[in-house]
Amino acid sequence: MLKIKKSSLQQSFSKLKNTKVLVIGDLILDEYLIGSVERISPEAPVPVVWVRDEKQTLGGSGNVVQNLTSIGVKGIVFGRIGDDKAGENLERILLSNSVDKEDLVLLKSKTIPTILKTRIIASHQQVCRVDREEIVPLTTAEENEILVQLKAKIKDASAVILSDYDKGYLTPSLIQSIIGVCNAEKKIVTVDPQVSHFFLYKNIHIMTPNHHEAGKALGRKLTTDAEIENACREIAKELTPDAMMITRGEKGMSIYERTTDRFYHIPTVAKEVFDVTGAGDTVITTYTAFVASGMSIGEAALVSNVSAGIVVGKLGAATVTKTEIEEALQNLGYLDEQT
Repeated sequence: MLKIKKSSLQQSFSKLKNTKVLVIGDLILDEYLIGSVERISPEAPVPVVWVRDEKQTLGGSGNVVQNLTSIGVKGIVFGRIGDDKAGENLERILLSNSVDKEDLVLLKSKTIPTILKTRIIASHQQVCRVDREEIVPLTTAEENEILVQLKAKIKDASAVILSDYDKGYLTPSLIQSIIGVCNAEKKIVTVDPQVSHFFLYKNIHIMTPNHHEAGKALGRKLTTDAEIENACREIAKELTPDAMMITRGEKGMSIYERTTDRFYHIPTVAKEVFDVTGAGDTVITTYTAFVASGMSIGEAALVSNVSAGIVVGKLGAATVTKTEIEEALQNLGYLDEQT
């Protein structure tokens, strides 16, 4: 059974405050309208939601930043927003999440609005979601501007996360250029992928698709351990990462170390699944942060699996704390008390 020494965990915790992770991808503003339903509309057979509370929070790659903040890791943020109120709010929330002004590299578009997703919640259930977005790829000039700023910021980062929601920021050419810059600077790159870009993420540290995404990319269903293992080897042969991770919902996750041809199949630890929103962000964030702080691939994967099990028991794109991680590892028997 895979375990983490308590001394190793504490050592990683102490290193996190000096760890800086560069997050680059699609920024989204998540809005929640929260209320109750007491009647059906006379205008149409739909519930009338009496809104009692509302909040805005970071979505997309912004949720990765929130997850970093929650475990005490500083973020350097690259993304695109619109020249609008939603963009102002998104920037304000990023700054409130311990992102320094000089580490906020935002491309502000005059023509493309900030992506805004509004979720209407009644009695802890999502009634509907309203999306406002325009998916337009970056121009070559914008890509070049981003690369200039990336080369200036990369030296301050311990690792780089590509958070790809396929909203136009991470274009195929920019993805390849970013990885090239990171490899030249010997910075690990982790990727939360999109199927449309799946085989572009070559020479990275790890990619973390779910089993549906990996199966769609390969053109077949992935259900059994053997099917997952074959998929990991096939993808790794094409992309040559250090490792592959496939998250598997109620079956947990599987991790493949390419250099040793070794697999870890880690069962899910979620007691109750309340909301899976943002669970993938938590997985890649915690994995990246703990690898950057010195953990092995297997240990960091175990932490990320436990973290995902915690956040799916919360409403919305939730985060996890170091205290919650340690308590979960302890309660599940994953923490080795011996030094």
